[in-house]
Amino acid sequence: MRKVIRQTLVCAIAVLSAVSATAQGPQLKDLQRNIDIFSGVLEDALDFEESKGLFGLSLGGIASTYLIGQGVVLEVRTPLANSRNRLSLASLNSAMQTLQVRGNPFETLALSQSRTQSLSSSSSASISAPASPVMALRNQSADSTSLYTQMMERVANVDYSLAVNNAIQQATESARSLRSLGSVDDGDYEELRADIEGLRAEMGEKMQGLRELEAQIRESTVQAIADSNIEEEMRLKLDTVIAQIEPLREQAVAKATELRLRSELAEQAYTQQWQQDVVVFEDKLYQAMCDYGSTLRELPSDERVSIILTGLGEQGEDQRRTDKIHVFNKADLQECQSDSISVTTLRERSDHYSY
Repeated sequence: MRKVIRQTLVCAIAVLSAVSATAQGPQLKDLQRNIDIFSGVLEDALDFEESKGLFGLSLGGIASTYLIGQGVVLEVRTPLANSRNRLSLASLNSAMQTLQVRGNPFETLALSQSRTQSLSSSSSASISAPASPVMALRNQSADSTSLYTQMMERVANVDYSLAVNNAIQQATESARSLRSLGSVDDGDYEELRADIEGLRAEMGEKMQGLRELEAQIRESTVQAIADSNIEEEMRLKLDTVIAQIEPLREQAVAKATELRLRSELAEQAYTQQWQQDVVVFEDKLYQAMCDYGSTLRELPSDERVSIILTGLGEQGEDQRRTDKIHVFNKADLQECQSDSISVTTLRERSDHYSY
C-alpha cells in the first residue's frame, strides 16, 4: 500500500513539474525578447552605432544574461575600454624608460680628465729637477707609459655609447607613446623616428672611429717611448674624437628629455580626457536607464538590472584592470521613468562599484 502511495506522489510531482516548466518556458521566452529589445534601445541611446572601428566594425556592444530570482545582467563593451588600452601602452613605455635610467658615465669622464690633469701636473713637478742621461731616459719611458695609460683610461672608463644609446632608446619609447596617445600623427612620428635613427647612425660612426683610435694607441706604445710626436698625435686624435662625440650626446639627451616631457604631458591630458569621457558616458547611461529601463515589463518587480561596464573600473596599485558595475532596482527605474524621482536620485539609490 505504501509503495502504491509513493508511486502516486512521484507521478503527481512529475506532472506538476512538467506543467511548471511548460508555463515557465513561454515566460522566459517573452522575457528574453523583452531584454533583447531593451539592449538594442540602450545601444542606440549610448551612441554605439557612431563608434566604428576598423572595417566599420562596432567598438561597442551589449551582451545579456538573465538570472532567475536576481534579474538581468548586461555586459556593456564600450569604445572607452579600447581607449584605455592606449593609455596602458603609454604607461608601459614610461615604465620601460624608468628601467633604462642609469648613472651618467660622462661624470666618470670628468673625473678621469681631472685625474689626468693632476697626474700631468705631478709628473711635470717631479721631472723639473736636473737628472742624469740614464735617469732622463727612464723618466721619458715612464712618462710615455703614463700618458699611454691615461689615454687608455679615457677610452676604457667611459662608455660613450651607453649614455647615447640609453637616451636614444628613451626617445624612441617616448615617440611611440606620443603616437599611441594620438598626440602625433603618422607623419610626425616618422619624422621623429628619422631624427632619432640619424643620431643612432652618427653615433655608431663616431664609436667606430674611437675603437680604431684605441687600436692605434695600443700599437704605438713602443714607438711612443722613442718619439714624443706620436704621443702628441694620439692625444690630439683622442681629444678630437671626444669633442665630436660630446655634441651627439647632448643632442641625444636633449631629444630624450624633450620627448619624455611631451609624452608625460600627453599622458596626463589623455588620462584627464578619458576620465571625463567616462563621467559623460555614465551620465548618459543613467539618463538612458531612467528613460527606458521601465520598458523591461516582463522582468519581475522584485528583481534588478545589473550593468557591467567592461574595463572601466578603477585601477588598483597592482595595476589590475577592473570593471565598473551599476545595479538598479526595477522599482526605482519605474519611478524615474514616471518622474517620481530624478536621475540624480536614481544614481544615489543604485549600487555602483569596481570589481
